[in-house]
Amino acid sequence: MSSAPTSLNTVIVEDNPALLELLSGMLGGIERVEVVGTAASEAEAISMIRSTRPKLAIVDLELRAGTGLKVLGAIQSNAADFGAPRTVVFSNHAHPIVKSRCLALGAEAFFDKSFQMDELLEFVQALAERTN
Repeated sequence: MSSAPTSLNTVIVEDNPALLELLSGMLGGIERVEVVGTAASEAEAISMIRSTRPKLAIVDLELRAGTGLKVLGAIQSNAADFGAPRTVVFSNHAHPIVKSRCLALGAEAFFDKSFQMDELLEFVQALAERTN
């Protein structure tokens, strides 16, 4: 007896309501991807990721309160507390120093909001296809 495919439970950390709605809708259109929560601030993000234990967290760096860097740091410092999610960054702050800091904090990839929405969606789709 085979079990049903597992969903790629995803949390989106984004404080721009229009972009959050767009991204949620596009991710929801990818088979086996389920957005299980959203957050607009550092504290909300840490709480949401801790409680939902997603397989993937998509994190913006500039938040309503706090920063995405601190969210990444919290997850990295105690991954088991958060269910050890994979993390990617989706931000306008694509300076090489910022990118390398995000990767050092455990982000698997960095996507520039200005022109890499398609690449982010392709990354998530490929991840969903590999999720069991």
